[in-house]
Parts: sequence; structure tokens; C-alpha cells
Amino acid sequence: MPQDPGVDFPEERTVVDLLATSRGDVLISLVESADPTEIVVSIGEDRTRRRVRLEAGEHVEVIWRGPEELRSLPTELIAAELHPPQWRLRPVGPSTRGQRRSAVRAPLSLQVQMTVGADELRGLTVDVSEGGIRVLFAPRDPAGTTTPGTPAEQPAAERLQDGGSDAGNPLRAGAVLPLVVRLEDQQEIPCRGEVVRRIPRQDRGIELSLRFVDMPEKTQDLIRRHVFAGLRSLRARGML
Repeated sequence: MPQDPGVDFPEERTVVDLLATSRGDVLISLVESADPTEIVVSIGEDRTRRRVRLEAGEHVEVIWRGPEELRSLPTELIAAELHPPQWRLRPVGPSTRGQRRSAVRAPLSLQVQMTVGADELRGLTVDVSEGGIRVLFAPRDPAGTTTPGTPAEQPAAERLQDGGSDAGNPLRAGAVLPLVVRLEDQQEIPCRGEVVRRIPRQDRGIELSLRFVDMPEKTQDLIRRHVFAGLRSLRARGML
């Protein structure tokens, strides 16, 4: 019986979630190769971005984004290899519609542009996930120069420091604002972000936690792949 890549099993280079029977959390991984008889993935990582250990024979549910919906495939871990670090999985049943995946965050610095009424703010992310971002819009320091590694002074940021009452504050929790997130490859992602909360700061910077609103699944997967690649790069440089 013919099987379709992406529907019956994940395609190569797809970011997947792994649900192991012996664990209560969701692991993230990347598909190295796949066919109807075997799926090879990078060793799963937990929320702290640490590789985990599983024993051969472990039941592992593989979840990925198919062409139209999330897909789930039951597999068995048949081998764990260290060079390169990967797991070999054998499908033990047909794929079905998958459950919602978790959002993994990475401490990445990406440029962000946010429109607040007639004002335009530019900032840098503190962390990034497919579900949202935490971003800092930083002011000029008292000496009159920008803090190294932070965005330049924004006159709009000065005006938005004191937003007044919640009802009149354009940065209040629940406010939905247009965003443009620029990935490290300079690809720009226009989207909308809902203010989840404003993080108090001692300086005059504006730090916000934003949730992406109505973002297409393909765009979420693009960000997810970028987050996963960023985590691997940080680990390779000894920064995690």
C-alpha cells in the first residue's frame, strides 16, 4: 500500500515532537531521514535543551505538521547512536491525526519592528518560540549612547513609558499590535502580537511578552525550525 511522505511519516529535515512512554514531557527533535520502515531522528531534547536518554524498546509517539494538519505516528526505539547522536525508530502502527505540540523557546536576538498607533518601535528579542516572543525596546543610556547590543533610542519609546490607565495604555495586556520579526537570514515575518504582560525594568526600556495571534501553521513551523537551529548553534558554541 503506497505511503505519502509528510502524511504517513515525517519528511526529512522536519522538526518533530517526541512523546516517550517513560517520560511526562515533550521532547523536540529533527528528522535526519525517513521512510515507511524506519525514521532516524536527532536525539530528543527536553525543555532545558538537554539531550535525554531512552532505552531500546521505548514506545515513542512522533508528532509533526503534515500538509493540512498535525500528524502522529507510533514508533519503537530500536537503537540509540552517539556518532552521530541519533535515534532509530521503527513505526509500529499507522499515522493518525496528532495532538497539539508544545512551544520550545530559545534565547535568540532577532530584530523586531512593532507599530503602536502612529509610532514605530524597533527592538531585539530576548527569547523566541513558535508561540511568541519576549522583546526589549531599549532607550539611550544616561551618557547619551546606546547600550551595546541594544536597539537605538526611539522617541516613541519615551512617549510610551507612562501609558496612563490600563484602558488608555496602548501596551496594556490584551492589546494586539502589528509586528515584523526579522530572522537571522534576513527573512521578514509580518505578524500580529498580543501583549501578554509587560516586564518591569529599572531602566527606561520597554520589555514585553507577546503571543503570536492567528499565525499560519507554516509560519509557526518556520519559526520552530529557526529556534531549533539556534539551539543547536548555541550548544555547538558552548553557550548552553
